[in-house]
Amino acid sequence: MRRADDKQNLQVHESGSGPGLVLLCGDVSASIANARGTLFAEEGYAVLNLPGSPAPAEVAAAADTLAEKTECTGGPVCIAHGKPIEAALAVAGKFDAVVAFDPDPSAPADTLNRACACPTVWQFGTKDDSDASALVCALRTGLDPSNGSRVYEWHDAAAGFSLPGHPAFDGRVDSLAHSRTLELIRRMVGPHYDYVALFAEHIRHEFETRDVDATMETMISDPYVNHVATLAGGVGHDMLKRFYKYHFVEQNSTDRSSVTVSHTLGPDRVVLELVVRFKHDQMLDRYFPEIEPTQEYVELATVLIVKFRGDKVCHEHIYWDQGSALKQIGVLDTGMLPVAGAEAARKVLDEHLPSNIFMANAWATSAGKPI
Repeated sequence: MRRADDKQNLQVHESGSGPGLVLLCGDVSASIANARGTLFAEEGYAVLNLPGSPAPAEVAAAADTLAEKTECTGGPVCIAHGKPIEAALAVAGKFDAVVAFDPDPSAPADTLNRACACPTVWQFGTKDDSDASALVCALRTGLDPSNGSRVYEWHDAAAGFSLPGHPAFDGRVDSLAHSRTLELIRRMVGPHYDYVALFAEHIRHEFETRDVDATMETMISDPYVNHVATLAGGVGHDMLKRFYKYHFVEQNSTDRSSVTVSHTLGPDRVVLELVVRFKHDQMLDRYFPEIEPTQEYVELATVLIVKFRGDKVCHEHIYWDQGSALKQIGVLDTGMLPVAGAEAARKVLDEHLPSNIFMANAWATSAGKPI
């Protein structure tokens, strides 16, 4: 992210341009507003941060100013928190989309819906707030879902959940809400990234070029990776680079392959379902820490959830069945326990392989019964 114009609080993606986004954070500190602006600049937008509680005319002027900037390639859209929502809705015709966080619960729903001159997403933190919950219900009855407008209610978060530094800030819920925000604004104005190709470039450097610096270049400045089954990985640039350099890129089996079963794409992530096959022919700290090579083959159904920020990998959550992995290298005697070996991965590739193999006796009891 780079700042193009300090005087007008314009923050721009490192590419130098992007769709325009007017950001209204209300009466929060400059550091909070700048953090939100930085986030959306990294997501690919040219962000004009308008502080305080601007009047509708000021919001309209900001939209016009941003649209004329050479850094602005489309839009603009508007993201507003709290009190400034009313000003944004008053000039909603200036925007291709509006995302409104925590509007005043006392505002009449019919008035809010009539003001929506463009696709609008409402995001409410309603924890211990019956008035906000009531407004959610009322808004839904008058919403136009055909243009992508939605109402999202976050029951376990309070108003202010999406502003870092606010007493109600909740990082987990904010992340969920952020994806809902991107779903609308990316669909309306872009930018549109090829996450499959971007991640393919990331893993090319992990497994083919084995270039740690190039791998890190595909990621944000503060990324993390979590191999969930073994807690392997790293949080932050230095820890993750150390993990890649000494415990990953040079610890890849000489006999390794993978088959992609599915790609599921979202506004800021890709979920990959794979079957990974490898030989335990060297130390593999991320799979089998402290276990000497057994020369056994392993087949694992694996799920990768890869979140992006703009065109960079933000983080990865990687899941597999560690019981199955340990069973296949012969260090876990599962006895009669229902722990599948390679057959679990093979059934992901061929659903017609035997089912219910661990519940054969129970399955027999339902034979012939009406269905």
